Amino acid sequence: MNTTTDTRPFSPKIDRNYPKPKLVLPPGSCDTHFHFIGPKKLFPTKPDNVFGHLQFEDTTIDDWLKLQSALGFSRGLHVLSMMYENNYEIALHAQCRLPDRIRSVVVPWSGITDGELDILTKVGVVGYRVTWRLDKNIDQRMVARTGERGWSMHYLHKADDAAQDHWKPLILKTPGRFVLEHMGGVDPAKGIDGEGFKFILECLDTGRCWVKLSPRISKQDNFPFSDVDPLVKKLVEHAPNRLLWGSDWPHPQYFKPMPNDVALLDMMLDWVPDEAKRKLIFVDNPAEIFGFPPV
Repeated sequence: MNTTTDTRPFSPKIDRNYPKPKLVLPPGSCDTHFHFIGPKKLFPTKPDNVFGHLQFEDTTIDDWLKLQSALGFSRGLHVLSMMYENNYEIALHAQCRLPDRIRSVVVPWSGITDGELDILTKVGVVGYRVTWRLDKNIDQRMVARTGERGWSMHYLHKADDAAQDHWKPLILKTPGRFVLEHMGGVDPAKGIDGEGFKFILECLDTGRCWVKLSPRISKQDNFPFSDVDPLVKKLVEHAPNRLLWGSDWPHPQYFKPMPNDVALLDMMLDWVPDEAKRKLIFVDNPAEIFGFPPV
């Protein structure tokens, strides 16, 4: 990319200042949602991707390792950014570099071979990301192929968007384990009695679903993201053994201004004041679904 002529605006820069968190994480804690971007000279993003209207700084594996150290995490679930679409090269590299520390979720293209899926499984890819932004239909053949290899399905879906309602019965019928990213994309203004949130609870009640806690669905631009609080507290009350925590680092375009990741982590002290439940969310639940070894 010739940056001297590129006039696209930049996404807000991430805050690399990491004060000491108030929350002391238990050993084996896992951030279950983050993205590696670049270095783009080695791992270029897809031209005209869904975020193609913006430029993004490199946020590399080394950047992430510094963040993990500052926050107190020792494990992570790398979710392939939609900027890479079906190109799994950066995920393969990350898994080979950090085979014991991370697992990955990718977006296989329809023509991917069984041999490639086997290689990805062997190095630690554990999930198929199914995102509305890339495909308006769920590829049931890919669900079956990846499910046979023990992968879980990871749905990026807005449960309160009527245009996406036809996904709901298919999600509920997922043959194996599945994950709802970003709290199912529900509208916090509709509250715990909204149809979208009721769907999230229905998914949890299958016993095969995990939900990622995240303030990203907030309609507020910055802290305290209090419109999300009732939803989080209801989820913690309903199924603490089916919840995960995901930072969404490096937060491509979703927050203005960009929040500090330590502050995002410390929100869990208010969201989940019970230490035993926090251990479930940070350690036990991700270990169960993503196959991390016991701490």
